[in-house]
Order: sequence, then structure tokens, then C-alpha cells
Amino acid sequence: MSTHKKHRDSQQKLSIKEKLVLLRKKMKELKIDAFLVPHNDMYFNEITAPYYNRLEWVTGFTGSAGFAIIFKKSAVIFTDGRYSIQIQREVNPSFFKIENITKISPFSWLNENIKKNITVGFDPWLHSINEVETQRQALKKLITLKGVKNLIDQVWLGKPFENLAKPFLRPSQLSGKSSSKKITQIQHELNLNIGDGFVLTCPDSICWLTNIRGHDVPNSPLMNGYAIVHYDHVCIYSTKDMYKNSPIELRKNVILKHFNDFFTDVKKLTKILFEPKTTPFILNKKIAAAGIKSERVSNPISLLNAIKNPTELKGSIRSHEKDGVALVRFIKWFKSAKINQLDEISLVTKLEKLRKIEPSFYYNSFDTISATGSNGAITHYRVSLKSNKQVNSSDLTLVDSGGQYLEGTTDVTRTFIKGRPSDEQKFLYTKVLQGLICLSKLRWPTGLTGRELDPLARHFLWEYCLDYDHGTGHGVGVFSNVHQGPQGITKLNNVPLKPGMILSIEPGIYLEGKLGIRLENLAFVKKHKSGSRQNREYLEFETLTLVPFEKNLIEKKLLSTDELNWINAYHQNVYKRLSPYLLDSEKSWLREVCKRP
Repeated sequence: MSTHKKHRDSQQKLSIKEKLVLLRKKMKELKIDAFLVPHNDMYFNEITAPYYNRLEWVTGFTGSAGFAIIFKKSAVIFTDGRYSIQIQREVNPSFFKIENITKISPFSWLNENIKKNITVGFDPWLHSINEVETQRQALKKLITLKGVKNLIDQVWLGKPFENLAKPFLRPSQLSGKSSSKKITQIQHELNLNIGDGFVLTCPDSICWLTNIRGHDVPNSPLMNGYAIVHYDHVCIYSTKDMYKNSPIELRKNVILKHFNDFFTDVKKLTKILFEPKTTPFILNKKIAAAGIKSERVSNPISLLNAIKNPTELKGSIRSHEKDGVALVRFIKWFKSAKINQLDEISLVTKLEKLRKIEPSFYYNSFDTISATGSNGAITHYRVSLKSNKQVNSSDLTLVDSGGQYLEGTTDVTRTFIKGRPSDEQKFLYTKVLQGLICLSKLRWPTGLTGRELDPLARHFLWEYCLDYDHGTGHGVGVFSNVHQGPQGITKLNNVPLKPGMILSIEPGIYLEGKLGIRLENLAFVKKHKSGSRQNREYLEFETLTLVPFEKNLIEKKLLSTDELNWINAYHQNVYKRLSPYLLDSEKSWLREVCKRP
């Protein structure tokens, strides 16, 4: 179990009912009728440190996507389809009405349900400039948004401390580009002059720009902080005293300051540049009050970070070989272990132990999803002592896991069975596998987006009126966030796919109360080796993940010759790449597993 989960358990000293009483008392003092509670922190991280888990504290919901509105006598919480089962287990419907955020947004819900004048409080550190401005225009005149100091922080008893671990420098031989070259590139792209400053509030972007890594975000080697990129230097602002302990090489590229200096330095700028969709609304207020000239821009780092350079791709390839070795050993252990020795927690523990054998492994890239039987239908299930389930030989077991290695970040899902599978299990597994194969061997013209690729993985399920409520793929960082934009393979993502981007390919099927199947590989986009035809370049994926599939679950008669050939070629590559790092007994086992199904 990860460190931040232990923190979660220690926070639950008050009941949800008692917490709501405290919060509503504070709302009454400030004459606020409702208070907004988003999941994110002031850095807009998807995964938040225990210090920032406000939504979880007040609702009990532990998912990575959610939004609550607390009223004087009622409350409502929103999440997406990934957490539809989980939220019903974790959130008491006596206190919260549960809504699907993909069907109705929190602000649309307010418009539909509010019939009288109300004042809605929000923390201007936790909502972007875009969000506040857009919603103020969209909301009915009855509804007034009012920025306030976070109310939960004022009533949260026993709040965890912020992590003050030291940041560290990732060497250029792994990042592929020095921080000084990256900084110069951004300064030129933004055409910064004396007195200009580009404000960065995303740790992922700041860490890429400076080659810094840290320990502030669970499962991601990031340092929380803000930054200002000037025409000739960069300042980083953090709540910790970094300067005394920072590497000498780092001080040559950036100036390190305490967060208390951030707004003081902002006011000294002649012109401030910022991205409104990732910059907290509090900055807009400060700019307006100081009368500083401002310019709204897109963050150029987002795309540069998404397109991996050759060194980063090489590191990612190596990290997947290391991860593949751990997964092969894990699957071999799972297959040979006695059934009474296997439960969801034992799988999590064993897999992390095997990953830790590799010296460059730091920690898991997210909390391992180990779900057997009906728990597999919970897309982002997290096992606990209370929910821990014994593995049954007739049930499917889904394991979604990943590692942070110094060379790269991994994310892989496989679904296993100990006994003999049913016809239904084989049919569903094979249909999901076909979706993964389809994208893995796809070739497409440049300019297409993830939105256009997404249906290709789903149509094998659509033929039988089946689908899944999550994206087919997300972007992945390199020793950074396991979920990294702007690219993705989803119904809404309109970012063109470009060579060097790493994405997951992870179709699935979930039958509530029965089973879950998901298969996931990571792959990077590259130019098709045969070049262009009709004066147009074509792209394709190269698979990074090296983990065999469950042959017992593959229904051969459903597959085409091309699909069977793809599986065989994939397994041969798995054996070729991993066997040099395995013991003889492990090689023999893998050779058998990788034989043609």
C-alpha cells in the first residue's frame, strides 16, 4: 500500500456527517450558500498529495476525478464513468446526490437546479481563469461566484503535512537535452523581452523545462511549484527551502525562491504571459489589481514534453524491458502459486517486490489495480483490507500496474485466469484483444487525432452492443506523470498525433457484479518506414510493453490470420528482448508461454 494511502486512513477521525457540519458552520459565518470542492490542487495535478485531498476528506471518495458542491442542507458529487461503481461504494447517498459528470457538468447542474439567488464560494487557487470566466458567463444571474479562502482548510482537523523532501536533478544523458537549451528554446518561442515573464503553474512543465524531479506528488517524481520564465533566466517558487540543498548545476540555470516571493515578483513584471486554462484564477485578480499588461498564450512546453526525443524514447524502451522482466516473473509466480495463497493484496505486494529488484526502479507509477472477479468491473479499483478478495480459479483477475524507473515510466494491464475459462470469458477477452491489435498494427495519415482512432478499438465490442466508459488511451511521460497530455485516444481528444508521442492502448469490457477485462500496452508514434505515398506521410505505433498475453483466454477461431500473426510476432519479440535477463527456468517458462496460440 502506498504512503499516501496510509495518510488517508489517518485522516478519517471525524465522520463525513461531522465534517459537513463543520463546513456548513463556516459557510454560515461567511454568508455563503454553497461551496465548490474540486479534486485538483493549486497545481492542477491529477493525483494529489494527502495535504491537498480535500474532496476525499469531505466526501470519502478516493477517485482521481471528482467535483462536489456543498449546500446548506444538501450536497452533490460528480465523477465520470470510470468511477461509477466505486463512488457508490465510497460515498453515502444520504449526504451526497451522485451525478455523472459526462452527462451533466457541475455548473450546468447549478443552472438546472437553482431557482433562487445564491452565493457560491470557491477557492481561486483551485479553479483556472478559463473555468471561472466561462462559468460566470454561463451561470444564471441568480448565481453569484465568490472567491474565498478555502473553507475546508479552515475546518480540516489533523491535516497532513506537506512533503518537504529535496528535489533532485535528472542528468542530461537521460533527458536528452540540457535545461539551459530547453529554457532558451522557450524564451525564443515566446519572444520574451526585458520585463516580460511567462508564468508556469504545472509541475510537469516546470520539471521538464529544468530537468528537476521531486517527491511531492504521489507516484510521480515531480516537484510542486510555480515558475516565471524571464527573457534571460527562470525563477522557481516552492514552499520548501530548496536553494541551500539544490545541486550546483541546477543553480546555473534557474533562481530558486520561496513561494512567498511569487506575487511580489509578478508585480515587478512589465508584461505577464500565461495560459488561462492551467493558471489559477487568483493570478488574474492579482494582475488586475496591479495593472500589469498581460497576454494569454498556449503553454508551448505541453507539446514539447509530449514529443519525446530519441534519448527519452531509448530510455522508455529500456524501462519497459526492465518492467517486462518483473511482469514475467510475476505471471510465472501467479500461475504456479497455490490458489489459497492468492488474494488481491498479495498480488500487489508481490509485483512491487519484483519491480524493486531493479536498482533504477523508484516506485509504482500509480496505485496498482489488483481486481479479481466482480471487483474487476470497477475500472479504477483500489484494494483495501476491507475489500480484499481471494482469487478463485474460475474468476478473471485484472492487474493494472506501472513503474517509475529513472529511464522511463511504464503502465501495463493484463487479465489472467488460474483455472479453465468459460466460453464467455474467452469471447470477451478476445474481443478486447482485437481492439488492442487493431490500433497496434494501424497505419494512418499524418494529422489524425486520437478522437479518430478511438472507435477503431471499440468497434469489436460495438458489434455486440458492448462498450467501455473510459478512453482507449492516454499520453504517458518519461520519469514523469503516467497520465500526460495533451494527446490521448478518446472520444473528445482533438490533438493530432505526432512522432515521438507515447500513448497507452487499453480497451476493456466491464460487467458489473461479474467481471472486468482490460488489456493495455504502451506504444510510441513513429513515421511509417516505407515513407510517403500520394505525397502524404503516414504514421504507425511501435509497441513498448513486453508482457505476454493469457493464451488460455484467446479464442483462436474469432481471430483472423493477420491477428494471429500479430500475436505470434509480439510474443516472439517479448521472448527475444527479455530472455537475456532471465534465469534458465524463467526462459523455459517464457518460451512455452510465447509459443503460437
